[in-house]
Amino acid sequence: MKVPCTSRKPERLLTVVFMGDSITEGQYVGPPHRWVDIVSGELVKSYLDSPLSLVFVTRGVSGETTRQGLERFPADVQSHTPDLVTIQFGLNDCNCWATDFGLPRVSKAAYRANLIEMIDRSRRFGAEKIILSNNHTTLRHKPLLNGRTLEDQRKTYNLVVADVARDTGVQFCDIDAEFTGLSRRELEGELLPYPDWLHLSQSGHRRYASKILPYVASGLREIAMTRGIERVEGLRRAAKQ
Repeated sequence: MKVPCTSRKPERLLTVVFMGDSITEGQYVGPPHRWVDIVSGELVKSYLDSPLSLVFVTRGVSGETTRQGLERFPADVQSHTPDLVTIQFGLNDCNCWATDFGLPRVSKAAYRANLIEMIDRSRRFGAEKIILSNNHTTLRHKPLLNGRTLEDQRKTYNLVVADVARDTGVQFCDIDAEFTGLSRRELEGELLPYPDWLHLSQSGHRRYASKILPYVASGLREIAMTRGIERVEGLRRAAKQ
């Protein structure tokens, strides 16, 4: 006779899922230089004096839109019953392929709806903290078939991200603020060289990690505190970085 599983995830085990596209995957940059590796590594060191155990799951897929991300959401996010989820999509959603006659791969309305559904699903499967990130500045200035550049499109879709974060009450991480003020020469150092000019270099991943790490650390600390888990000094330090 099959015995049903009655085990429950321990209160001191926190699961973090990094969900997104190639920027989360760290395309063309191997571990340990991707921002997800940097963030995970810093948090591992931070909780050494804490009773917490952390599990990190990276689910970034190159080339994906939010529409495709939703298709794998049950397997890549829900199945892990995460406590904290980071969501990063948009550079593919806003892109306009020639084969689509200048239409974006995902419309702004659908992009907004898809992000909201990801947030709703994350919450339904236990996520207490959700961090929604916009997308960094690129050097893609060639006009697309719709007459706008990828940079024009990215800025418009970034506004959608901020609106969704506000309307749903999740944490908004303004990644673009870390890149906007850079000179062209400085930005070239944060991105992979031409003809890419979009994906992050190792330096870009470090910059990205420095922005999002405090949000992840703060979220984990708040979860730990609500569960009455003591000795979270390491997470407190990481949250202040």
